[in-house]
Amino acid sequence: MAYYRSYRTWRSRGFDSKPSKYSVLAKLFGPAVKEIRTGFEGLDPDALDELFTDYGSVHGDSAERYARKTFAKWKSGQTKLSGQTMERLIELVPPYLSPQLRMSILRAVVNLHKKSGVFRSIRINIDEPQQGFNELSDTLNQMKKEDPLAHLPENVMKAATWLYDDDITAARSMLAEAERLENESLRAGAEKELELLKRTIKAGQVRSASYSVQMPAGSLSVTIYSPSVIEKAFRFAGKLFGN
Repeated sequence: MAYYRSYRTWRSRGFDSKPSKYSVLAKLFGPAVKEIRTGFEGLDPDALDELFTDYGSVHGDSAERYARKTFAKWKSGQTKLSGQTMERLIELVPPYLSPQLRMSILRAVVNLHKKSGVFRSIRINIDEPQQGFNELSDTLNQMKKEDPLAHLPENVMKAATWLYDDDITAARSMLAEAERLENESLRAGAEKELELLKRTIKAGQVRSASYSVQMPAGSLSVTIYSPSVIEKAFRFAGKLFGN
Protein backbone atom coordinates (compact mmCIF):
# COMPACT_ATOMS: atom_id res chain seq x y z
CA MET A 1 0.00 0.00 0.00
CA ALA A 2 1.31 3.44 -0.82
CA TYR A 3 2.69 5.50 2.05
CA TYR A 4 1.82 8.88 0.57
CA ARG A 5 -1.32 10.98 0.84
CA SER A 6 -3.16 12.86 -1.86
CA TYR A 7 -2.99 16.63 -1.91
CA ARG A 8 -6.71 16.51 -2.66
CA THR A 9 -7.12 14.90 0.77
CA TRP A 10 -5.31 17.85 2.29
CA ARG A 11 -7.72 20.25 0.64
CA SER A 12 -10.73 18.30 1.92
CA ARG A 13 -9.27 18.62 5.42
CA GLY A 14 -9.15 22.39 5.14
CA PHE A 15 -5.72 22.98 3.62
CA ASP A 16 -6.59 26.07 1.64
CA SER A 17 -3.61 28.37 2.13
CA LYS A 18 -1.57 29.51 -0.84
CA PRO A 19 1.53 27.48 -1.64
CA SER A 20 4.55 28.55 0.37
CA LYS A 21 7.28 30.33 -1.50
CA TYR A 22 10.64 28.62 -1.81
CA SER A 23 12.27 31.33 0.30
CA VAL A 24 9.86 30.61 3.16
CA LEU A 25 10.55 26.90 2.95
CA ALA A 26 14.30 27.48 2.75
CA LYS A 27 14.07 29.51 5.95
CA LEU A 28 12.26 26.69 7.68
CA PHE A 29 14.21 23.77 6.25
CA GLY A 30 17.58 25.25 5.33
CA PRO A 31 19.83 22.71 3.56
CA ALA A 32 17.10 20.08 4.04
CA VAL A 33 15.21 21.65 1.11
CA LYS A 34 17.74 19.89 -1.11
CA GLU A 35 16.77 16.59 0.52
CA ILE A 36 13.15 17.27 -0.39
CA ARG A 37 14.14 17.80 -4.01
CA THR A 38 16.28 14.66 -3.96
CA GLY A 39 13.33 12.78 -2.49
CA PHE A 40 11.12 14.08 -5.29
CA GLU A 41 13.56 12.86 -7.92
CA GLY A 42 13.71 9.45 -6.26
CA LEU A 43 9.95 8.81 -5.92
CA ASP A 44 8.68 5.45 -7.11
CA PRO A 45 6.48 5.49 -10.25
CA ASP A 46 3.16 5.18 -8.39
CA ALA A 47 3.95 8.01 -5.97
CA LEU A 48 5.28 10.17 -8.81
CA ASP A 49 2.13 9.61 -10.87
CA GLU A 50 -0.08 10.59 -7.93
CA LEU A 51 2.05 13.66 -7.25
CA PHE A 52 1.76 14.84 -10.85
CA THR A 53 -2.00 14.30 -10.73
CA ASP A 54 -2.22 16.50 -7.65
CA TYR A 55 0.13 19.00 -9.25
CA GLY A 56 -2.26 19.26 -12.17
CA SER A 57 -5.32 19.62 -9.94
CA VAL A 58 -3.71 22.61 -8.26
CA HIS A 59 -1.83 24.26 -11.12
CA GLY A 60 -3.66 23.10 -14.23
CA ASP A 61 -3.48 20.41 -16.90
CA SER A 62 -0.77 22.13 -18.95
CA ALA A 63 1.49 22.39 -15.91
CA GLU A 64 0.93 18.71 -15.20
CA ARG A 65 1.73 17.67 -18.78
CA TYR A 66 4.87 19.77 -18.79
CA ALA A 67 6.02 18.29 -15.47
CA ARG A 68 5.43 14.72 -16.62
CA LYS A 69 7.23 15.32 -19.91
CA THR A 70 10.19 17.15 -18.36
CA PHE A 71 10.75 15.10 -15.22
CA ALA A 72 13.47 12.88 -16.68
CA LYS A 73 15.36 15.94 -17.95
CA TRP A 74 15.07 17.63 -14.54
CA LYS A 75 16.42 14.54 -12.86
CA SER A 76 19.37 14.22 -15.24
CA GLY A 77 20.12 17.94 -15.10
CA GLN A 78 19.54 18.36 -18.82
CA THR A 79 16.78 20.90 -18.09
CA LYS A 80 17.01 23.31 -15.17
CA LEU A 81 14.11 23.27 -12.73
CA SER A 82 12.72 26.82 -12.74
CA GLY A 83 12.17 28.74 -9.53
CA GLN A 84 8.38 28.75 -9.89
CA THR A 85 8.18 25.03 -10.63
CA MET A 86 10.54 24.32 -7.74
CA GLU A 87 8.32 26.28 -5.35
CA ARG A 88 5.22 24.41 -6.51
CA LEU A 89 6.81 20.98 -6.31
CA ILE A 90 8.50 21.55 -2.96
CA GLU A 91 5.09 22.52 -1.58
CA LEU A 92 3.56 19.22 -2.71
CA VAL A 93 6.37 16.70 -2.27
CA PRO A 94 6.62 16.02 1.52
CA PRO A 95 3.49 13.80 1.87
CA TYR A 96 5.01 11.44 -0.72
CA LEU A 97 8.36 11.03 0.99
CA SER A 98 9.23 7.86 2.87
CA PRO A 99 8.96 7.94 6.67
CA GLN A 100 12.74 7.52 6.91
CA LEU A 101 13.44 10.54 4.71
CA ARG A 102 10.87 12.67 6.52
CA MET A 103 12.55 11.83 9.82
CA SER A 104 15.96 12.67 8.34
CA ILE A 105 14.66 16.04 7.17
CA LEU A 106 12.99 16.74 10.51
CA ARG A 107 16.18 15.95 12.43
CA ALA A 108 18.06 18.36 10.16
CA VAL A 109 15.45 21.05 10.86
CA VAL A 110 15.65 20.45 14.62
CA ASN A 111 19.43 20.75 14.51
CA LEU A 112 19.29 23.87 12.33
CA HIS A 113 16.89 25.83 14.53
CA LYS A 114 17.77 24.62 18.01
CA LYS A 115 18.65 27.45 20.38
CA SER A 116 21.93 27.37 22.26
CA GLY A 117 20.30 26.61 25.62
CA VAL A 118 22.23 26.91 28.87
CA PHE A 119 25.99 27.23 29.26
CA ARG A 120 27.85 25.47 32.08
CA SER A 121 31.51 25.73 32.95
CA ILE A 122 33.56 23.30 35.07
CA ARG A 123 37.15 23.74 36.26
CA ILE A 124 39.19 20.66 37.15
CA ASN A 125 42.35 20.94 39.26
CA ILE A 126 44.86 18.51 37.76
CA ASP A 127 46.35 17.78 41.21
CA GLU A 128 43.00 17.10 42.90
CA PRO A 129 40.63 16.18 40.05
CA GLN A 130 38.00 14.22 41.99
CA GLN A 131 36.09 17.30 43.13
CA GLY A 132 35.94 18.48 39.53
CA PHE A 133 34.85 15.02 38.36
CA ASN A 134 31.99 15.03 40.90
CA GLU A 135 30.89 18.49 39.78
CA LEU A 136 31.10 17.36 36.18
CA SER A 137 28.91 14.31 36.86
CA ASP A 138 26.32 16.40 38.72
CA THR A 139 26.19 18.96 35.92
CA LEU A 140 25.75 16.29 33.25
CA ASN A 141 22.85 14.79 35.19
CA GLN A 142 21.19 18.20 35.54
CA MET A 143 21.55 18.90 31.84
CA LYS A 144 20.03 15.53 30.98
CA LYS A 145 16.92 16.33 33.02
CA GLU A 146 16.22 19.63 31.26
CA ASP A 147 13.55 19.49 28.56
CA PRO A 148 15.27 20.10 25.20
CA LEU A 149 11.91 20.75 23.52
CA ALA A 150 11.68 23.93 25.54
CA HIS A 151 14.60 25.32 23.54
CA LEU A 152 13.00 24.80 20.13
CA PRO A 153 11.55 27.86 18.38
CA GLU A 154 8.00 27.91 17.08
CA ASN A 155 8.98 27.62 13.42
CA VAL A 156 10.33 24.11 14.04
CA MET A 157 6.80 23.01 14.92
CA LYS A 158 5.55 24.74 11.78
CA ALA A 159 8.06 22.79 9.69
CA ALA A 160 7.11 19.53 11.40
CA THR A 161 3.40 20.20 10.89
CA TRP A 162 3.96 20.93 7.22
CA LEU A 163 6.04 17.78 6.78
CA TYR A 164 3.30 15.65 8.33
CA ASP A 165 0.27 16.72 6.32
CA ASP A 166 -0.86 19.43 8.72
CA ASP A 167 -1.48 16.71 11.30
CA ILE A 168 -0.54 18.29 14.65
CA THR A 169 -0.62 15.00 16.55
CA ALA A 170 1.69 13.26 14.10
CA ALA A 171 3.95 16.31 13.93
CA ARG A 172 4.37 16.43 17.71
CA SER A 173 5.01 12.70 17.89
CA MET A 174 7.63 12.77 15.14
CA LEU A 175 9.24 15.90 16.55
CA ALA A 176 9.57 14.19 19.92
CA GLU A 177 11.14 11.17 18.19
CA ALA A 178 13.55 13.38 16.24
CA GLU A 179 14.53 15.09 19.49
CA ARG A 180 15.00 11.77 21.23
CA LEU A 181 17.29 10.44 18.50
CA GLU A 182 19.29 13.68 18.36
CA ASN A 183 19.62 13.87 22.14
CA GLU A 184 20.68 10.26 22.52
CA SER A 185 23.38 10.81 19.92
CA LEU A 186 24.63 13.98 21.64
CA ARG A 187 24.60 12.45 25.11
CA ALA A 188 26.36 9.26 24.07
CA GLY A 189 29.07 11.24 22.30
CA ALA A 190 29.54 13.67 25.19
CA GLU A 191 29.70 10.95 27.83
CA LYS A 192 32.20 8.94 25.79
CA GLU A 193 34.45 11.94 25.23
CA LEU A 194 34.31 13.06 28.87
CA GLU A 195 35.11 9.55 30.11
CA LEU A 196 38.17 9.55 27.86
CA LEU A 197 39.10 12.97 29.25
CA LYS A 198 38.91 11.63 32.82
CA ARG A 199 41.19 8.72 32.00
CA THR A 200 43.66 11.09 30.37
CA ILE A 201 43.73 13.32 33.46
CA LYS A 202 44.14 10.38 35.85
CA ALA A 203 47.01 9.04 33.75
CA GLY A 204 48.78 12.39 34.02
CA GLN A 205 48.86 12.82 30.26
CA VAL A 206 47.62 16.40 30.33
CA ARG A 207 48.44 19.38 32.57
CA SER A 208 46.15 22.03 31.12
CA ALA A 209 43.49 22.17 28.42
CA SER A 210 40.10 23.58 27.49
CA TYR A 211 37.38 21.29 26.25
CA SER A 212 33.72 21.72 25.27
CA VAL A 213 30.88 19.36 24.47
CA GLN A 214 27.36 19.94 23.18
CA MET A 215 24.47 18.53 25.17
CA PRO A 216 20.73 18.55 24.34
CA ALA A 217 20.02 21.35 26.81
CA GLY A 218 23.11 23.42 26.05
CA SER A 219 26.88 23.41 26.05
CA LEU A 220 29.40 22.38 28.68
CA SER A 221 32.90 23.80 28.94
CA VAL A 222 35.62 21.97 30.89
CA THR A 223 38.88 23.68 31.83
CA ILE A 224 41.76 21.55 33.10
CA TYR A 225 44.39 23.54 34.96
CA SER A 226 47.49 23.21 37.09
CA PRO A 227 47.21 25.30 40.30
CA SER A 228 49.72 28.04 40.86
CA VAL A 229 52.25 27.94 43.70
CA ILE A 230 50.16 30.47 45.67
CA GLU A 231 46.99 28.46 45.18
CA LYS A 232 48.78 25.32 46.33
CA ALA A 233 49.99 27.16 49.42
CA PHE A 234 46.46 28.30 50.28
CA ARG A 235 45.12 24.79 49.81
CA PHE A 236 47.87 23.34 52.01
CA ALA A 237 47.16 25.93 54.68
CA GLY A 238 43.47 25.17 54.54
CA LYS A 239 44.08 21.47 55.06
CA LEU A 240 46.63 22.18 57.81
CA PHE A 241 44.21 24.30 59.82
CA GLY A 242 41.16 22.24 58.95
CA ASN A 243 39.44 24.87 56.72
